[in-house]
Amino acid sequence: MNAVNLKLLQTFLLVAEHGSFRRAAEIANRAPSAISMQIRDLEAQVGLRLFVRKAQRISLSPEGRRLFDRTKGAMDNVQSELSELSNIAARRRGQVQIGCAPTLAASYMGDILYNFARRYPDSVVSVREVPPTEGLELLQQQKVEFYIGPEVAGIKDFEFEALITDQLLACTPPQFDTGVDQISVTDLDKTPMILLDSKTALRLLVDQVTKRAGITLNVRYELQNATTAMNLVEAGLGVAILPEIVAAHGDKNRFRAIPLSDPMTERMIGIVTTRGYVKHNYSERLLAFIRAGFGGRGTANLGELDI
Repeated sequence: MNAVNLKLLQTFLLVAEHGSFRRAAEIANRAPSAISMQIRDLEAQVGLRLFVRKAQRISLSPEGRRLFDRTKGAMDNVQSELSELSNIAARRRGQVQIGCAPTLAASYMGDILYNFARRYPDSVVSVREVPPTEGLELLQQQKVEFYIGPEVAGIKDFEFEALITDQLLACTPPQFDTGVDQISVTDLDKTPMILLDSKTALRLLVDQVTKRAGITLNVRYELQNATTAMNLVEAGLGVAILPEIVAAHGDKNRFRAIPLSDPMTERMIGIVTTRGYVKHNYSERLLAFIRAGFGGRGTANLGELDI
């Protein structure tokens, strides 16, 4: 038997619940003859009589009762799920849940979210500040709509939209500064180093660079937060390898940001989404603000954004 048209089942349930073709027709805003025809079509498909027709009323046949009992619960479950999805969609109209790498949350997102809230005061943005591996897990679990962070090699089922290129820099206080315009990690092998810990994408990149150079850095301080690393640099405790987006917010009178001369010391920063992600109204608007904020590497053009 071919798959039964769901509209025929809906009509069947309507007639069975009200015991009348005419009443079902009134509720469905259709002609009684059309309702009767749909029931005949359904009976023809299953090969059984579903209703016992009498002069003044109709009732379910034993086979019709069996179909009703099994179909009603299934259709109610479908309707319940559709209603729940509608409720989720309604809640999301003014709410956006996103993930963000900690270094970006500290350096970029504050100004972007401030301007977004000014433009859309009824919106609510929830930010999960997590490293890339956790960000991808949140995306898979649909706990965030998108993630702002560095590109991760070899990921599947995700799409990456590049925003900026981020250069690694040796943030060097005066007592460790030799005055060079560029520096290699091999020049830092004896220097007290301040690095982020191994859970961060930045540390993974630094470890790849040092492995290619065949050296081991003298790590004195291992931290989770890039802002804390910058504070230690400004205190003169050592040299930190940090991304440009972090170094740009430090006190330039207390350190110098020296580009690394080693190959592959750049990373792409962008927007990560799951494949097939469907954006809703406010998330589309927030993404526009994020693109503008990163594109201007600041907030100059955010106030002029008209969406």
